[in-house]
Amino acid sequence: MRMCGVRRLPTVAIAVVMTLGVAATAPAQDAARSAIDAANKKFIAAFNKKDASGVASTYSPDANAFPPNAPILKGRAAIQKMWQDVINSGITSISLVTTEVESGGKIAYESGTYEMKTQDGKVADKGKYCVVWKNVNGQWMLHRDIWSTDMPAPK
Repeated sequence: MRMCGVRRLPTVAIAVVMTLGVAATAPAQDAARSAIDAANKKFIAAFNKKDASGVASTYSPDANAFPPNAPILKGRAAIQKMWQDVINSGITSISLVTTEVESGGKIAYESGTYEMKTQDGKVADKGKYCVVWKNVNGQWMLHRDIWSTDMPAPK
């Protein structure tokens, strides 16, 4: 009988360690989610103030953006120019809805939906996005940013 109990011990120990590991990562997940939510608010506030430099400052120095129908943009200067072009096109506000955030160490990913509107409140674009975030010196920054529209292609 004792052998039965001894054989179960490693399985029980593994289950306990795994449970403790999951419990220990929950605060880290919550902290990453809170920091990413705050960074998104900064991004949105800067965009809605027509501040492309402020938007670009939420990206890591070596960030890449993958806008629809365009080549990869590398670095903050290229990303700032792209967002300035979006602002200049008549887009006056952007909103984001985060649906998922997962983190591990210095990397996290976020997925969600976005909507861009013009001055008169018309939806100019809406779609989905996925961002890889990087923790740079204690600050979560957009590192890889890709999005695609849900709007029909122009005819």
